[in-house]
This record gives sequence, C-alpha cells and structure tokens, in this order.
Amino acid sequence: MQQVAKEILLRAKKDVFSGNLGNHLTTFKGDGLDFREIRDYDHGDDIRKINWKATAKGSGLKTNVFNEERELNIVVAFMLSGSLHFGSVKFKQEVVAEIMALLSFSALKNDNRLQSVFFEKKIEKFFEPTKNDAVVYQIVESAVDFDCIGREVDYQAFCDFVNGVVRGRSLIFMVGDFYNTALGNIDLSEIAHKNEMYAIMVRDRLEEFPLMNGEFELVDPNTLFSSEMSLNKEIAVAYEKLIKEHDAKLREHFLEHQITFGKIYTDEDIYIRLSEIIKG
Repeated sequence: MQQVAKEILLRAKKDVFSGNLGNHLTTFKGDGLDFREIRDYDHGDDIRKINWKATAKGSGLKTNVFNEERELNIVVAFMLSGSLHFGSVKFKQEVVAEIMALLSFSALKNDNRLQSVFFEKKIEKFFEPTKNDAVVYQIVESAVDFDCIGREVDYQAFCDFVNGVVRGRSLIFMVGDFYNTALGNIDLSEIAHKNEMYAIMVRDRLEEFPLMNGEFELVDPNTLFSSEMSLNKEIAVAYEKLIKEHDAKLREHFLEHQITFGKIYTDEDIYIRLSEIIKG
C-alpha cells in the first residue's frame, strides 16, 4: 500500500473512532424511535414529531429528532473527473480519498451496510454491500491510484446506475468537484426523491479565485485539449463570475430537490468540514 493511502487511512480512522468531534458522522437521522435531540422546527419537518411541551415554554416551535433504528444502506460514490487532478495545497483527488475513508469508516462504525462505486460514464469499479472494514483499505487505495485524467462524469448514467443497482432507499454520498457540467446543468431529481442524498464538492481556492498573471499553456484535464492563454485581472474576474454562475445553478438544483451539499477546499481540515456539512 502506498504511503499516501496509508496516511489517509490512519488519519481517517483516528478521526472517526476517537470521537473528539461527536458522533454526527456516525449516527444518521432517520424515522426510528431512538430519541436524539430537540431542535427548532424547520419547514418540511414531520409535524407529528413536534414537541408541544418544549414549544409551550415560549422559545419557538420545537421538534424531536430521532436516530435511525434500522440498518442503513450507505453508498459512497467517487465521481471521476479529470479536473480532480489539481491542487495548490494537496491534490483534490487525495481529498476525495480521505472523504471516502471518513464516510466509509463512519458507516461501518454504526453497523450500516456500505457499498462504494467509482463512476464516470459507467461503473469503473464497484464494491458490493458489506460490513467488513477491510473494504475501506481497498476503497482508499483505489481512490488514490485511479487515473482521473481524461474523464468526465455522465450524471444521467449515474442516475440509471442508482435506479438499476441500488436497492431500497439509501443514503447516497456523491463526492467530486462537480465542475464538468454545462453551467451547473445536472439533473438528479429521479434519484433524489427516492434516497437521502449528499453532494460533497471538493474544490481548490486557486480554481475559484485565480491569482495568476502572464502567459500559460492550459490543459483541459477532461479532454486533454491544450491552448496558450494570457491571464490577467480582467480574465480572472470574468472566470470567477462564470464559476459563481455555475455553482449558483448547482445550488438551486440541490435545494429544489432537498440534496444536502457543501464544499470542502484542499486547505481545510477535511473531518471538521465534512462534519459541518453532514450535521447541517
């Protein structure tokens, strides 16, 4: 096993099993009867779970939250894209590998079924549902070693995969940078209403806020097409605007279909940021 994969596995296992940041990575919300907490009522919450006694105290409408009693099927999907082969602090691909390790260890710690898929236009690698943590080592090694160059995700094909292979309502984590979309134009609606979904967007700050000036040869990691370009402040501003429009479109789609989403940058503490996204 290569050194990068070893370091990722050791770090992820320590973070998940130390319990220093609580259990919100290992205890997913559900419809069971195992009481978890009382929190403020949000639009869309089940009105049957309103806690009228806590509400009567005058601090606003309150609702009960319960832990999932039944076993969950958790799917962790590596969305393969050439643009993951980039990073000013660390490669985005390494960040994706660590996220997959954290999610996988967390799922198994809570005695849930874990299955993982590496997906581009079709299944490139698939790990059958299991409760054996030995599979996490294989997943991380694959995530670190996979050649992402020249790849571009087909999101409709991914929806077809979920509908055809994933049985029953599942908790699905899509992990990638979500760049290779036409102005953020993707449609996950046909699987979002059947499953609980998370879109974990891995980004590098230099991509969103380019601070380079001069002549550069730029290579598209998806198509491998190269071209020479002069970068200046005006071009950087136009590029930032394009990225914001792209991400705004994604955000609109995620919110419309109740897909939990968030960004993790290559310079952030991955466990802390992932915990924040899942905790909501």
